[in-house]
Amino acid sequence: MSIFHMSVGENILKACKLRGLSLSRACSLADLRYSTLHSQISNGREIPFSTIDKLALALNMPLGYFSAHEPAIRIEPTADATPGQAKAARVLADQLQRETTALSDWGAQIGLEEVLDWLLSTGNRLVKHDWLIESVDLFYPVAKGDTMLHPYRIGANSLATRYFRLLGARNYNDVVGKFHRTFIESLIEAHLDASTRRYAITDVKIDEVVDGARITGTYRRLLAPVTDAKGDRFTLLFSKLAQFTAR
Repeated sequence: MSIFHMSVGENILKACKLRGLSLSRACSLADLRYSTLHSQISNGREIPFSTIDKLALALNMPLGYFSAHEPAIRIEPTADATPGQAKAARVLADQLQRETTALSDWGAQIGLEEVLDWLLSTGNRLVKHDWLIESVDLFYPVAKGDTMLHPYRIGANSLATRYFRLLGARNYNDVVGKFHRTFIESLIEAHLDASTRRYAITDVKIDEVVDGARITGTYRRLLAPVTDAKGDRFTLLFSKLAQFTAR
């Protein structure tokens, strides 16, 4: 089954360069015929899935790297990842790729404008939020001097859960605590700033390593102070992939 096109050929060349290999050497490692793949790339012909699969394994890169879809966040194994970590990173990257493709094609995603409309209509109160709650994370308000964020609830479908391998609030510090200190401090500062606003929207760049998987790219973040029915205050976080590159 041939499902990949010319832009994938360009990604193959970029992957080879990233690994410091010529296309010929990559083909040798992947047990592929160089003349065939070179012709497919040069002439814009379709490239079989089996070829991409062999290259992904030989170059220790996720299948999603070669796709015509370019997610705003990329996940790939680090150079020193163990075989198990590399496999887990590829699985995570392939999941990201499938969701990116589906969301781009069908628009099956809660959008930023919908969240903003909900915030404005409820006056930043946690009411009428059943449709939204699994796509957002809730944190206790931070204070000056805090060294970590304090999660109250991590949504099952939030960006953090899907791509940072968070299983919920209980292991948030275990995962995020491994990020660069400067990134953590920027998160804390953003939460402090958002506490004085109705909401704050920012495009955030990330380059972090989690258990042998390097997560790089940009996501769009909305932070807003919210209050529940009992009057308790939280900071709501909604994140989404910043953009999809055209096919």
